[in-house]
Amino acid sequence: MHSDLESILKTAGQSVTKPRQAVFETLSHTDEPLKNGEIAKRTPQVDRASVYRTLELFTKLGITTTTIRGWTPFTELAEPFKPHHHHMICEHCGSVEEIASDTLEDVLTLIANRHQFILKSHTVELSGLCDSCSKSLPQPVAS
Repeated sequence: MHSDLESILKTAGQSVTKPRQAVFETLSHTDEPLKNGEIAKRTPQVDRASVYRTLELFTKLGITTTTIRGWTPFTELAEPFKPHHHHMICEHCGSVEEIASDTLEDVLTLIANRHQFILKSHTVELSGLCDSCSKSLPQPVAS
């Protein structure tokens, strides 16, 4: 994985620095997207401003992807560092589950093709209730 990081940075004329490596390590050791502040907390050896600058550069270079939930950005590694996937997010407990679906990918490509649109990238996030929360929350009464 590090050789891909180094290659992307060098191709873009950027240096491979210890802060960039540290932020990359933090992201590579998590299974879900993180708030940028959480990435900074998990990378204490790098000052906060450098973490944010690194995240901005990583997004610009396609090393990371950022999705917005409410007003909050969440960041995670992009391909080739992590297989392409989407998320299901529980509105009650905040749990995040990764989903990878060839069927979903085929449907998105089909939709783009029908509109004569060249699909370069996409993000899909499903919002609702996880199994545990849907069983524990009171259900609406039918009238």
